[in-house]
Amino acid sequence: MSKKSKAMNAVSGIINILSNTEKEEFIGYLKKKNKRHDTKNIQLFSLLKTDDIKKEIVAKENKQALYALRKRLYQNLIEFIGNKRFESDTSEERVIVRLIIVCRVFFEHKQYKAAFKTLRMAEEKALQLERFNLLNEIYHTHIEYAHLDEKITFPELTEKYRINQQKFLQEEQLNLGYALLRHELAKIREGAAGFDFQQTILKTIEQYNISLKEILTFKSLYQILFIANEYAALHNNYHQIERFVDKSYRFILTKKELADKHLFYHIHILYFMANVLFRNKKFEASKAYLDRMETEMGKQDKAYYQRFYLRLMLLRCLNENYSGKAAVAIPLAEQVLKETRHAEVSEILDLELSLAVFYFQQHDLKKVQQLLKGFGHTDAWYEKKQGVEWAIKKNLIEILLHIELKNIDYVFSRLSSFKRRYKKYLTDVKEERVLIFLSLVEKYLNAPEYFVSAAFKKLVEESFQWKTYQEEDLFVMSFYAWLKAKIEKRNIYDVTLQLVQTV
Repeated sequence: MSKKSKAMNAVSGIINILSNTEKEEFIGYLKKKNKRHDTKNIQLFSLLKTDDIKKEIVAKENKQALYALRKRLYQNLIEFIGNKRFESDTSEERVIVRLIIVCRVFFEHKQYKAAFKTLRMAEEKALQLERFNLLNEIYHTHIEYAHLDEKITFPELTEKYRINQQKFLQEEQLNLGYALLRHELAKIREGAAGFDFQQTILKTIEQYNISLKEILTFKSLYQILFIANEYAALHNNYHQIERFVDKSYRFILTKKELADKHLFYHIHILYFMANVLFRNKKFEASKAYLDRMETEMGKQDKAYYQRFYLRLMLLRCLNENYSGKAAVAIPLAEQVLKETRHAEVSEILDLELSLAVFYFQQHDLKKVQQLLKGFGHTDAWYEKKQGVEWAIKKNLIEILLHIELKNIDYVFSRLSSFKRRYKKYLTDVKEERVLIFLSLVEKYLNAPEYFVSAAFKKLVEESFQWKTYQEEDLFVMSFYAWLKAKIEKRNIYDVTLQLVQTV
């Protein structure tokens, strides 16, 4: 993609943030700013708004003029969104910031009584919200003018400042560690770094002196759960972190009065908890958290509804499918994909790949083919966009599909390229079972009659090192189900349900 195309896509992405009402308001904003009768910026905005950039305005403008026009539109969008959000932001955090600003104005003009009254209002609100950064500013200002405050003793004020500084520092250390781990995760997921993520976590905790014993805020819980989920995903081991779900739920119960004030993080936390329970095959418990998640998404005039909608629906579809309700999961996934527009590409790809698996389990090979044909990018692109694990799952589905379609020469070619590309990665992550699985697939391709023999069944049992039912990953079971179904000449979906619903 050219730099010009990327720049246009960046502007289109910003435009998609705006509601229909805001788009109309932005056109009015441009009309007021336009000093001449030149409306090319409005034309460009209208074309980008409808994803119709290839029309005559682009053809007529030379590259330099188009670049200048796009740049001005980009700057106008930033200015408009900034002004709009600042004017409409009535969040309690913004109220606290305004109170701090006002109290400083009062101090500068020697209105001390009003200043301290305003400062105490700001402190009370910041304590309720557990905004340690804002409390730091409040106490800093209070200490500066403490000699004028007759209502507080200096040791009392400095003790409040010291306690808050400790909490603020702990939160900042966690934030630094979280940022570093996300940076490392991005490299690992793309296969661009060594894999020992557990060691990376331990080093980060030591480097930043992070304590995970005390959860401070909804934000810190979100950060810890994010890292825990990523760690579990990379190791296919969600059982290991499930006990933290219980701790997370207890935290939420003790902070009910703050949940709505930290809605964004609260929704994220509920999603992580639902995901962990789903991956551990506790479908009803997962569904219960999804119901709570959707309830929270409906709050504050559905401010975060679209942001989390696809994630919510993906987990709903997965829970239904592995609960034995494929007849519910498949139409639901199809409908969501049909209705979804301007969504995050990554989330759409997740839902499409899951739907391909659902179709495959129902032996609807034609629909699997149709979906996979839409995955037109290279493995490298999907690794960067979705991570290596996602790319591996996509490749495995494609290989199994073409085995079912009896495109044997193509399958051998794909097996060879798969091993060249992913053998080292799978060895590094200690998931050699994928390579063992593919070696058994090759044996089947070379001698299908041997596949149903007692000797082959014994070979399969001896080849895999299975974890306990509670610890074994649901998606690992799903791929093994195909192999078991072939050996036993049974329906893939029935075998899958038998494996994942075993108690």
